[in-house]
Order: sequence, then C-alpha cells, then structure tokens
Amino acid sequence: MGNETMKSPDSPPDERMLNTVGSRGFKWYSNWQQELLCCTRCGWVGKVSLDDLEDPTACGASIECPRCHRRIGEVLFPNLRDTEEAAAQGNEEAIRELPKFREQIAHAQARIVRFKQEKIESVNQLPELDDEMLEFTWDIADVAGDKYQVIRLGDAEIWRELAFYENIPRFHQVKELLRKKYGRRFKMLKPTEASQEWLCGDNAGKLFRLEYT
Repeated sequence: MGNETMKSPDSPPDERMLNTVGSRGFKWYSNWQQELLCCTRCGWVGKVSLDDLEDPTACGASIECPRCHRRIGEVLFPNLRDTEEAAAQGNEEAIRELPKFREQIAHAQARIVRFKQEKIESVNQLPELDDEMLEFTWDIADVAGDKYQVIRLGDAEIWRELAFYENIPRFHQVKELLRKKYGRRFKMLKPTEASQEWLCGDNAGKLFRLEYT
C-alpha cells in the first residue's frame, strides 16, 4: 500500500474518507488501492490491497475489512472496453494487460464458434442403444490442452463437446435430449466427481439442486 492518499474520480473534492458498507463499487483501473476506507462495524480506517479481496466472481471481488473481515466494498473486474480506455489514458497496468486481454477474448470467441459447430443439438446425433436401463455419466476430459464434457454409458463414450465453466444449463439441455431419445429407458445423467467443479464452480450446494433423472 502506498503512503499517498488519492481520490477516485467520482469522489467529492472535499471527501477525505469513504464510509462504505458494501454498496460502493470501484472500477479495477481506478484508485481503489489509494482510497481511505472506514469499516462501520469495528471502526478500522485505512487502505486495502489485493490481499483484502475475497469471494471473487465473474464480475468482481469483495473488499474485506482487514480487522473484522466485514464486506466494505467491491472491486469490479475490467472488461475489454475498460482496459482499452485505461490504456488510452496511459494506465501502465492496462497497457500491459491489453494484448493478453484481446488474445483471451479471441480464444473465447473461437471456442464458442467450435462449440456451436460440434455440440449435440438433435436426438438424431445420438447412437441407437440396446440396453433396457440407461444410466449415463457426465464426465470431464482434458484433450489436447482443452476441456471437454463427455457423456458416457459405462466405459463407452456417447458424445463429447467443449466444456464451459459453471454450465448447469447445458447439463439440463443434454439430459433432456437423452430423455427424448431413449424414452423410458433413460434413467439418469449423473456428473462424475471429476466434473463437479467445472459444472458447479465454487458453489458445491448447486450439486444438491441438480436433478439427475
């Protein structure tokens, strides 16, 4: 943490201290690490750093009071536009990160295109099976450095497509296709232990709300 106090662009000129109870969001490329914060629970006053960020999501992370660990704010993760704007304004971190950000975006877009081309969309893509009781598993596999979600029946692979993190809606879509294809013979689609993190992310409680049958 630095010694010089700096204000965020949207702070009033005479505001020396930001008193927040978690409703204030800071942009990543703002001066959030130079802001003077106050915890209304324990009275702690000071600045925070990356070490004080907790509970990250796709959108941002909570700022926790270093003394009592109460949530006192949120830092919003940058999107491509944020990074481009900050780089144009001379932010050194944004300038360093912009090429990697653009590469990540291009990679993600290419994966989405591949997924749309390769994913199962119709029951006609599923094989004919003779078993009277069909209990499928939803597995995860690393192939050539990429993640795939794999539908198995016993040891046999029925289908494979690119995997996306926290993709429960896709699980239900595939389950309905299996049910439609095999009718009463379909008994369940159950995620393997290895696939659970990719399917549910950090929220293990989602597993208890999954319907396998």
